[in-house]
Amino acid sequence: MPVMDGLTFLGHLLERGTQVPIAVMTGQRITPELAERLHGYGIAATFTKPVDISALADDLQRSMSPATVGRIAGITLFGFLQLLEVERKTGLVVVRGSGEEGRLYFDNGQLIHGETRRRRGLDAVYEIVSWPDPKLELFYKRATREHTIVDSLQHVLMEAARLEDERGAVVARERDDDDGGTSAAAERTRADVQEALEEAMGIDGAVAVALVDGASGMTLGTAGGGALLNVELAGAGAADFLRAKRRVIDALGLKDTIEDVMITLGKQYHLIRFLGPELNVFLYLVLDRAGSNLGMARHKLAALGRRITL
Repeated sequence: MPVMDGLTFLGHLLERGTQVPIAVMTGQRITPELAERLHGYGIAATFTKPVDISALADDLQRSMSPATVGRIAGITLFGFLQLLEVERKTGLVVVRGSGEEGRLYFDNGQLIHGETRRRRGLDAVYEIVSWPDPKLELFYKRATREHTIVDSLQHVLMEAARLEDERGAVVARERDDDDGGTSAAAERTRADVQEALEEAMGIDGAVAVALVDGASGMTLGTAGGGALLNVELAGAGAADFLRAKRRVIDALGLKDTIEDVMITLGKQYHLIRFLGPELNVFLYLVLDRAGSNLGMARHKLAALGRRITL
């Protein structure tokens, strides 16, 4: 700019009443004084060189189209991604966790691409969904030219859960080796859990049953469901519901715990029963109302819950 510097140019635009959203990119450090001065000019966003194109696009969308950007709280990453699939949304989900940032792109409800600083495609997705306590931000209608994922979202999430289980099993085996070995006991526990779930399907009117981790919304085991019901999605939704109920209990100052939950639909009962006092894992049973005995089902589910030890 041979005649004037950038700030002088912005001053001229302001004097002329030019109503154009402006973003400033500068090679110097943006001090609090400079940021205040730019804010006085009505600057939409500021960046330092060299600029990251993805970060540039994020900040411009936040500043110039805030209605298309939202931060998500109170829902698991698994549950939220499944919600995007059901609602057939197109956009970008930015996930922050473990000191890292990941990006997941959806096109009309289909997961098509993922990326982190080190990985792209499915490897990036598997890394992102393993981060504990992620923070989510959604950018609607953000597209990408890359299409690295062809598998269905359910397949990807189930594979991610399997890989996470394998990593946990490796850690457990290493710990067991140090402690003298308890892997056989762990295998028996998994078999006992699946046996209990299969037994739950013998309850009159049972449509599906799942053992769900309340913190992540991941299903630890399932039986039934199939084309009649997406058990993984239902379990993730139940976990979100329970977290919301706990927040209400805390806000009311109630010194109490949730023992079980019953949700009555027009054609179904949804029963939730916690395992143990920690309220971290629960059984989730879906019944057909026409063919079930609610009282007996609650009694049998409670008995099964007392049998399962994790």
